[in-house]
Amino acid sequence: MANLLQAIHRVITNPIIEVRAYYTGKNRANSVGEALEKYVKDIFANTFNEENEAIRDGIYNQIFSYLGNQNNPPDIILKNGDAIETKKVQSPTSAYLKNKS
Repeated sequence: MANLLQAIHRVITNPIIEVRAYYTGKNRANSVGEALEKYVKDIFANTFNEENEAIRDGIYNQIFSYLGNQNNPPDIILKNGDAIETKKVQSPTSAYLKNKS
């Protein structure tokens, strides 16, 4: 079962700095936001190197209870209950960060 500490460990041990290039290069995402969502799913499912989409989907089904859709947040929910919503922030001066200060 996946959890946040395991996900953080995977980010550290499997750094992918150019998320859009990594996922677009495999023709799995068309935008930065979609690529980021795929990256977060792979972080929790530990499926960075899985090329077979059927196997990847099977692993996702074991880890996640909900995979989200475009109109209803969150993006994913882990079977152990944690919900994850990814947000791409363009710059430190974005409206979101200004409101959090």
